[in-house]
Amino acid sequence: MVPLCSYLTHRQAMPTWIAFVDSSKLQVCHNLYILRYHIFEGTAKREKGMMGWFYAFKLYLIIND
Repeated sequence: MVPLCSYLTHRQAMPTWIAFVDSSKLQVCHNLYILRYHIFEGTAKREKGMMGWFYAFKLYLIIND
């Protein structure tokens, strides 16, 4: 961790406002159990992705150049 922090501190420069964004899902439970699963009821939601429906959080990763 220390070498990574040192490298990132050394590489600081003026931002160019170019960012790369990626998203992924953090699945909460299987689709069959959505109605019985109440732990993340107000936070997680059901969405449709390329692989079908899922009940999960969306994780976004943003990296600048």
